[in-house]
Amino acid sequence: MRWLIYLALLPLALLGCLQSGSVTLSAEQLLLLFQPSEMATTTSQLILQLRLPRMLCAMLIGAALGLAGLLLQSRSGNPMADPGMLGINQGAALTVVLLLISLPGLDPVLIPLAGLAGALSITGLLWWLSQRCQPVALLLIGIALSSLLAALTGLLLLVGEQQRITTVLTWLSGSLAAADWNDVWLLSGYLLFLLPAGIWLCFRADPCLLDPLSRRMLGAEQTWLNSLSLLLVATLSALAVTVAGAIGFIGLLAPHLARLLHSPLPSRLALPSMLSGALLCLLADTLGRALFAPLQLPVGLVLAIIGAPMFLLLLITRKTLKR
Repeated sequence: MRWLIYLALLPLALLGCLQSGSVTLSAEQLLLLFQPSEMATTTSQLILQLRLPRMLCAMLIGAALGLAGLLLQSRSGNPMADPGMLGINQGAALTVVLLLISLPGLDPVLIPLAGLAGALSITGLLWWLSQRCQPVALLLIGIALSSLLAALTGLLLLVGEQQRITTVLTWLSGSLAAADWNDVWLLSGYLLFLLPAGIWLCFRADPCLLDPLSRRMLGAEQTWLNSLSLLLVATLSALAVTVAGAIGFIGLLAPHLARLLHSPLPSRLALPSMLSGALLCLLADTLGRALFAPLQLPVGLVLAIIGAPMFLLLLITRKTLKR
């Protein structure tokens, strides 16, 4: 019955997102796609070239960040852990912004590699610190590191050219306005291998809910598993940042929303967290396109507006944190 909720919500969300935007499409206009006419051609271009690739990118990015958040929370033992809160997203953003400002003619193929390098650098620093402090202290260090990286990014924007700054600022706020089919293929190609690896690591993370002695007895405290999980979290975050910029709150909220309907075991939460993250990102992007049309709000801004109250509500009720 719980999975029926997803099966019911997903088609309705996809249909609503296809219809909503700067131009609202009716059900009759969607049916015109199958009829040869000038109006059908215009509607087809709107859906197939603009809305559909943007929606698919939103779902893939949401699924990646939802799984990254679950892995980070499970391995760190901290339910408030999130790639954006620990500075991983900001590390990827800093390197990408640096390249966009200093090398405007850079080959787009190298941008994902730059984001991955920045995310891995911050992940390595966090891994080194995690060996010397408690999870709560690691969270505080991550917040401070995130603020530092954001300040350095702001400094780069101050010294950059105005024409490039406008593009970079839109990208930094977390925008899917430029998403196209190339981004869909890029995300699909990487996630085809990364998501199954993340699900496998979630199955190995079930003993992390136990006490430290039990975890060691069951082999959950193996260093290579923690390192591999951090590496995968960094890769998923860098991939999302490269395509859509700095998008926050999905990795934080998606696992908590999944826990409302499912067992707290990471193995049981992997797919629900991915689905919750996909729906969150998809709905946030659609709201950004439709609320103040023709003005479009970046998806990162919408997620910040609706994500902060949702997380505060989760903290107040403490339903997920008590499990």
